Amino acid sequence: MFISQVCFEGAKLNEQKIITKLQKTMKETRNVEGLISTECWLNENKDRVEYVLVTRWENKEYFKKWVTREEHVEEHKEMHKQKQQGLQEEVQLKKTLRQYKMANISS
Repeated sequence: MFISQVCFEGAKLNEQKIITKLQKTMKETRNVEGLISTECWLNENKDRVEYVLVTRWENKEYFKKWVTREEHVEEHKEMHKQKQQGLQEEVQLKKTLRQYKMANISS
């Protein structure tokens, strides 16, 4: 089993942008081969929010296949291009990626 976790953290005023991104990603994970589950977790305080999207996969290869699909790669290339040209609003978010594989530890 393989777990991918992506955390988006930022000011509360950017919360809707984070939610919109997560809704899009969650929609894109529906009925994907090898995906076991998708969950979204929230941690918030007065000024900041942190959303963590956790996807559980049968194995890392299924995750790699999903994340390297052409439309996903092209979307990131286009976002980067727009940022360089000053066509996209710069939103101050911290994005942290973590990945885990199942540990077989017995007592």
